[in-house]
Amino acid sequence: MSSNKDYTNTGSQPEFIDRFSADIPRGAVIGQVNAQGIMRQGRDAEGIISIDNGALRIEPLLNPGWARAGLAYGPYQRKNGLAFGVFMLNGHNPSQTGHLAQPLFRRLGRWTLGSGVENPLLRLWNWSRYSHKRYQWRQLRRWILISQKYGLDSTLEMNDNLVVGWYPSAVPVDPLSEGNGFVVHSLGPENGELQAFTGNIPQPVIRGIQNLPVYLVIVLREQGAAYYAASVPGAHGFSAYPQLRPLAIDPYSTNDQVYAAVYQSVLGQIGFRVDTRVYRTQVTQIKALETWYGTAHAADLLDGSDLLAGSPAVKGGVWTVLDGGFLRSPKGAVPLNPNSLAVLDPGEPSGLVSVNIKAGTSRNSLSLIWRFKDKANYWQFQINGEGAGLILQEDGNRSEIALDSAHCLSIGRDNNVQIIDDGSTFGICLNGHLLFDTWFKEQRLQTASGIGLHSSESSGEVYLSRFEAHPRSVPAPAELQMPQAWMPAGNGSLSHNYPVVSDTFSGVPVDLSEHTAGEQGPIWKRELGKGRINLSGSGTAKVVASSEKPNPGRTIYSLPWDDSNYADLTVTITPPGTAQGQWEKGRGGLVFWQDIDNYLLISTYLDDWLSGTSISSFIKTNGFDELYDAVWTNVGTRLHWGVPYDLRVVFDGMHYLIYLDQEPVLYRALTDIYPDIERLQICRVGITANWEWGNDTGSVFHQFTARSAPDRPSD
Repeated sequence: MSSNKDYTNTGSQPEFIDRFSADIPRGAVIGQVNAQGIMRQGRDAEGIISIDNGALRIEPLLNPGWARAGLAYGPYQRKNGLAFGVFMLNGHNPSQTGHLAQPLFRRLGRWTLGSGVENPLLRLWNWSRYSHKRYQWRQLRRWILISQKYGLDSTLEMNDNLVVGWYPSAVPVDPLSEGNGFVVHSLGPENGELQAFTGNIPQPVIRGIQNLPVYLVIVLREQGAAYYAASVPGAHGFSAYPQLRPLAIDPYSTNDQVYAAVYQSVLGQIGFRVDTRVYRTQVTQIKALETWYGTAHAADLLDGSDLLAGSPAVKGGVWTVLDGGFLRSPKGAVPLNPNSLAVLDPGEPSGLVSVNIKAGTSRNSLSLIWRFKDKANYWQFQINGEGAGLILQEDGNRSEIALDSAHCLSIGRDNNVQIIDDGSTFGICLNGHLLFDTWFKEQRLQTASGIGLHSSESSGEVYLSRFEAHPRSVPAPAELQMPQAWMPAGNGSLSHNYPVVSDTFSGVPVDLSEHTAGEQGPIWKRELGKGRINLSGSGTAKVVASSEKPNPGRTIYSLPWDDSNYADLTVTITPPGTAQGQWEKGRGGLVFWQDIDNYLLISTYLDDWLSGTSISSFIKTNGFDELYDAVWTNVGTRLHWGVPYDLRVVFDGMHYLIYLDQEPVLYRALTDIYPDIERLQICRVGITANWEWGNDTGSVFHQFTARSAPDRPSD
């Protein structure tokens, strides 16, 4: 069933919360009215949108593209403080179109072999009894279409996969050229990049986002919008909800009538299947954000006719001019003297600073100042009509950190400059473009709270206007009613859990199946595979393998586990080798075992042929392991040959959250993968040397710890 018809309303719509509480089959969501009487508009060209288990589901399109799979509400009249909030899990942040990475016949052969631990005939028999075959038939159709359309030609790739925001129509044909929305852009090895639409350009705001639930909030203004985001505690680039991180300002958009919408263009990579889940959407008026500056702790239009020195800003206190002077004018602040410097101190560091600049000649040079401690210590971004520079003033010493001659002020028009700073990393954008082509990892002066303006020359032909600075995080407004993401007991803190089994792998060199975990713990058992993991005799356990003789397929060792509803596992792993080019492969990981037909496996993917690395999850259910339903996240340079890392996975039989060196990187509920799957009973836990398009060549396991959760919340 498909919804090729575009469902739209014409009258202005009320505020609402869509909780997706009632199940609706595929293809029947668009055009339905929710519990509050709000029509779910948009388009479902292939009948792939459904609702189950309390969330909207968007499956992969056979024919990727915009205006084919999305949900919309509206129309609404643009006004200050009108917010669209979405709590969701994008199926795969690096989703992109492209080839299968192998000929179709080889893909089918690999599917038949699976992970190589079963006889292919037995595997096909198990598949015949498999309850999720519908996904495989559609998957086969996708593979055929991909091989026909893309082959090995990567020039046809679509790298933007998700948009969330406000658009002029309920079915935006090209949401990358209009509206106020977030965009998720594939970064391949670095997973994904979150972008925010500013001045008709997707502006980068967080690079390397992992596959985790996110809260995306876009607050309209009479002109433009402000963008906020959050995720689970510790997620790279995000505040932990209920805090929101201000990420970008659009000072330009003026579409009077808009629709709140979520649209997907493509899901998965190289023929893998993964679904997006939307847990809640909401449109609400936020009273506290009905000013032009929203959540800013310092703001000023910089207009008027008085001197800036000693004048109060709209928000953030009184301007202090330390050198030279600025004059307010109807068009904005004008520098009166060379080397003029004016600052505000809102009392806490700023995470987002935005200002508009209009220059009459290419020589007019202006600067934004932030992380300002005093005249001897601050960061400075300087720009004119010929280029830009990043300068650090530290203990009175001036250092040029970076230069950018490719981007400069456009003369005679408004230019917008934004600084995005979380305290340890910052980026600088001009008219939506990331300058210097980099994010700077910098902690120097990270606690300094001053911000300001600087001009190298005096000129009546340059104006600064609409200055605003926001904290690094702000509380979510009370009007925004979003649920908390699933988290392990104790909100993920290890201090709330106690170890049940701990093994340092000390002892004489023997096969792990002859070893007792801890002093009086249970004995390890080899559950699956022909490979071996041996104690080294020096406090580690090593996969018996090498680059010349890799481990022969998926291998699992486990220990008995008493709490069938919860396990928190941590292991330290050192991948084999020391550098790329040695043909070493890391596939070490953890396993949650119910029986031979049902288990969850989490493993590392570290390989020569891929420039990045990943953490992958595989679910075997009812006797069948569908490899191409694996869910993974690309973790960039977080993993390296020969460098130990901590892998932690928390699983309650339905939800799992993966941590890499204490950073959360991947979340799923089993029902996100298969809607009707039953909770897994955790009978055993352990370690694995997995097969994932290659075999382990000698990963080393250090400390293994399994924890229960005495404060586990009730279901």
